Amino acid sequence: MKKIDGYVSKAMILEWLRHYEYLEAGDTLPDALPGNSGPKAYDGVSARQLNKLMLDQAIENLPKLAKACCKARWVHKFSVKKTLRMLDIEADVYYNRCRLAVDLIHKEINGERANYVALLEKINDKA
Repeated sequence: MKKIDGYVSKAMILEWLRHYEYLEAGDTLPDALPGNSGPKAYDGVSARQLNKLMLDQAIENLPKLAKACCKARWVHKFSVKKTLRMLDIEADVYYNRCRLAVDLIHKEINGERANYVALLEKINDKA
């Protein structure tokens, strides 16, 4: 399948979340995770900085409970038990909201590109 410029997969978003502390610290991510195509070196913003900005904005735009679960799990690295107790929710709700957070972050970061990729995948499946 052809690559769509600027598209960030759900798997990559999950990697950004799992390694949020590296983005936060400005360190190189493990396994040299690729950056989003975006600003060039001459504008002074690195791909890592852009990724973090996009991720943070998308997290802030999440619904309240999805945002709380996302931040507890990936930003603050709280244990599941502690998060369930703090938010007074069941484990299935917690994991559901974490999945929802990834889906919504994916949609916000990619915008219409996500629709194009989904269409290309359907076309490839039928071919």
